[in-house]
Amino acid sequence: MSVVLVVDPLAQTAQRVAQALVGTHLEIRTARDANEAEVILDRDDVVAVFTAVALLGGNPYDLTRSVHARHPAAAVFLVSGGFDVVNHERAAEAGIAGRLSRPFTSEAVRRALEGALGPITAGLEDPESPEETLDPGSVEALGEGEAVVPFPVSADRQRAPAAPRLVKAPVPVPAPPVGDERRASFLPRDWRTLPPVQVDPEVVGPALERAILAVLPEVVEILLNKAITTSPAFREMVEVAVEAALREELPGIARKVIRERLAEIERGEG
Repeated sequence: MSVVLVVDPLAQTAQRVAQALVGTHLEIRTARDANEAEVILDRDDVVAVFTAVALLGGNPYDLTRSVHARHPAAAVFLVSGGFDVVNHERAAEAGIAGRLSRPFTSEAVRRALEGALGPITAGLEDPESPEETLDPGSVEALGEGEAVVPFPVSADRQRAPAAPRLVKAPVPVPAPPVGDERRASFLPRDWRTLPPVQVDPEVVGPALERAILAVLPEVVEILLNKAITTSPAFREMVEVAVEAALREELPGIARKVIRERLAEIERGEG
């Protein structure tokens, strides 16, 4: 059985790939880091890999080389978030086929696989049974980020490029001109003859800075609340950051709490 490997600590990535493989001859395997991925690469017939850019225990470029050393025909795709930095030169040198940007749907995964492997519904064990298809209503729409961004590859790994998607740019609407009547509604009648007001930057600058700092916390809070409630990509990024912070900080916090509790017991305060 051919295997699609997902190397990502974020569970949503594996869920999207699993949805894309419904009704195909492919099976999914998951790994949280590069070390677990190496075990699966040695054991299974891997035909495609989706790997996070922020990869635990290694980096996606070395992992791609390891994939191709064991499975030369396998296609490797990067999965990146809003703050991930992709080294395009290293990606091209490693032979990475393309990149999926979060958030993406299972349909985007399926298009990526079919672009690299061809039709993925062929080769089912029971060809007479009706082919299962993805129910569009069962796939959560996550907004933009559907396109698979290709990397340039060397001649021996080159594949046919996908046709570009044409996007019709919106026509800008020019702002209406402001006439004298409009100006007169908020300017004093003698504004043309009054001398300009002299402003001391050394006085106004600090005052303006204090005013901005006074309202900035509330503005940031409003923006964060708005982003969390309206942007799946932002929520996903926050989940990953919180999970990573807990993973790194929780052992130290637990050690501190235990030591403080033991000290209280020794002082007879427990």
